[in-house]
Amino acid sequence: MSRLRSLLGDAKGAIAVEYALLLPAMVAALLGTVETFAAVQAYGKAVSAAQTVADLTARADTQSSTAMAAIVTAAQRVMDPLPNGPTTMGLQVQSVVFGSNGTPSAKWTYSWGSGAAAVPLSVAEGLGKSGESVVTVSFRYAHAPLLHDILGTLTFRETAVARPRTTRVIPFSG
Repeated sequence: MSRLRSLLGDAKGAIAVEYALLLPAMVAALLGTVETFAAVQAYGKAVSAAQTVADLTARADTQSSTAMAAIVTAAQRVMDPLPNGPTTMGLQVQSVVFGSNGTPSAKWTYSWGSGAAAVPLSVAEGLGKSGESVVTVSFRYAHAPLLHDILGTLTFRETAVARPRTTRVIPFSG
């Protein structure tokens, strides 16, 4: 019995036991903070990339496949240093023209990457008068967290709309 009392009073190794109990919780909190920051950063970059694509498209008097490829490169630079290839990132740019009664219709569409669906024409309703247009951008980014086997892939979708700067309607030439 005295041996048991002496062991109960012995504090040697108590800190090691407490550390062993707290370490997993501390590591989980650290990883959670890192993953949350990375996801917020990826979402912010996706929003900026969508707005950049809409803005750069709306600045031109005319658009072409070559010019749009350069705009895609600009979107990829916005997403740097995150992975930004055609499997993780996708965009669809559409010029929406308003008819005589103000009804929106798609004049041209440019797509790159995967997973970006066209912005519904209803989004553009009321944004212009007859003969005017707007540029709509649908942007998708698939963020793979460090713990993607546990958390899965986070997919961010963003929509941006811009009005042409120098012309009422932006034509597209192959």
